Amino acid sequence: MKNYYIYGITDCGEHRPINEDGILINHEVLNSGHFSSVATEPCITAVCDGVGGENAGEVASDQCLRQLSLIKYSSQTNIDREIDYIHNKIKLRGSRLKKTENMQTTLCSLFIDENGNATCVNVGDSRMYRYTDGQIRQISTDQSLAQYLYDDGAIDEFDELTAQMRATIVSSLGSKREKPKPQYVPLVTKIGQGSKLDIVLICSDGISDYVSIDEIQIILAMDTLFDDKINMIHRLAVRNGSTDNMSVIGIIPENQLSVHDKAIAQRHEREKELAKLMHDARKRKTSDLELMSDNDIERLRKMFSDI
Repeated sequence: MKNYYIYGITDCGEHRPINEDGILINHEVLNSGHFSSVATEPCITAVCDGVGGENAGEVASDQCLRQLSLIKYSSQTNIDREIDYIHNKIKLRGSRLKKTENMQTTLCSLFIDENGNATCVNVGDSRMYRYTDGQIRQISTDQSLAQYLYDDGAIDEFDELTAQMRATIVSSLGSKREKPKPQYVPLVTKIGQGSKLDIVLICSDGISDYVSIDEIQIILAMDTLFDDKINMIHRLAVRNGSTDNMSVIGIIPENQLSVHDKAIAQRHEREKELAKLMHDARKRKTSDLELMSDNDIERLRKMFSDI
């Protein structure tokens, strides 16, 4: 079984009061801030972006990711059936209250089975890229009005459309009008199969609309820490004037991390374990160390000394 180091960040950006994006990393759903984890195949990693112009996009994206996190994925899983189930759950919840009526979300996700076979599952206009052998390419295809018209030959450049038309998507999860049309793209080779650096990137359009594929390639090629590369892509979107929510996730085989990256990953894991211990102590409604075992106390001391 191969391990993958995954780091992601999501926030509302500088122009939106609410973050309708969300990310899924190793069964953890995040709606704000950054998170990292080491996941073992099989695993699912995803970005969701609540559809603008509809109600409660943040609720739709959060529910989609939480349903994804519950899937016990394997090569035998019927992904199409799982996506349809999630769509119907979101649609049902969206029909119950006026404030959630017709709530919708995009989904761009990486499914890796127990054999290391990976598939991009895409609904909407969030994106997946793969950087390998020093080159980057887009894996997903935007399910947007602009892409549809371009592919149909109706327009020669996306700039021919208004900003609103460019932002219009033609497939989503939760729509009460029509079912989503998921796009499935199997990755031709397993992630990390070669000796070269192999990175998968998933992002919402708050990133991809403001950071070009060439800029992403330049950043991923830099000789710097993996987390810093992902943070740099996020910061560049801000500097380039992103007005949307922003989410970006990077996935890399753990054995391709540098020594410094591995040290950071181990520190993150210790910090999460420490946070869990402290949370469990608060649940007991006491800070009395006498109620903690000697092993717990020793682990806390070691963590504080190592961080």
